[in-house]
Amino acid sequence: METETNAYCLGKINSKDVGTEKHIPSKIQADTLFTFSTKLSYIIPAIKQMFVSPRYCVEDISYLKIKNLKRIAYPMKCFCDINLHRIQEHLQWYGYYGLAFSKAWGMHNCIQPVHYINPESELRKDFTTAFSAALKAKTDHELSVQIKMKNYLLHQLMYFKPYDGKMQERDTRKLKRKCFTDECEWRFVPDVSKIEFEQVLLDHSVYDVGLLTDLSNSMMGIREISLGFDYSDLKYIIVKTLDDFQELANVIVGLKLDKIKEQQLFSKIIIWDISKGDF
Repeated sequence: METETNAYCLGKINSKDVGTEKHIPSKIQADTLFTFSTKLSYIIPAIKQMFVSPRYCVEDISYLKIKNLKRIAYPMKCFCDINLHRIQEHLQWYGYYGLAFSKAWGMHNCIQPVHYINPESELRKDFTTAFSAALKAKTDHELSVQIKMKNYLLHQLMYFKPYDGKMQERDTRKLKRKCFTDECEWRFVPDVSKIEFEQVLLDHSVYDVGLLTDLSNSMMGIREISLGFDYSDLKYIIVKTLDDFQELANVIVGLKLDKIKEQQLFSKIIIWDISKGDF
């Protein structure tokens, strides 16, 4: 005799019996997606333009053990869904200036949680085998298959991250080992090939910080590859100091919004130096 649980797992319960909500909030993680920067000047353009733009980010993929491939870069905008009372550690790494959006908005805009990989797992070993094979081709047929497989695996790779690894501290610039799963990371990875940018950087350019910065800056402000939002999608605006608040207040007043919308935007601001003890 089937239990009720088994019947549900086998799809024998009408979906109407379990609700039809478009978005189910997490009962453990924050129902919010945060993105942080090191300077107020980095988030002000997003508030003015009502969209956030991607940047090329370098990922260390040496944990995959793919021959002659240690680093990769592609355009992304990173978010986390860490609860506010646990976010201090994250701010120390990524900066005290942030925008927070509803998770429903993020999912509607194709933002995807990353897949954290155990380097010793069979999943990692299988991926390494498949990717290494896709890099080798001898016949025209193999070349065609290789291109399709490589593109598919590269797309998967854009949402991979190792369980832990080394990262440079923002203040000391020293390398420190970090558990990446603490970041609870989500990513927006747009297709920038449609504006004639490289979707994936694999060669020496990955190591050229100046070039990556120039490429990233040239993508800033391009609405076609950015994440648009309404002010109603914003849940919080985080700044560090009272001086930051005053600067941001001048920006908001300059937007010339109607009074209700202006007040609503002001109500979303958290001054971290003042409020951090409350979380």
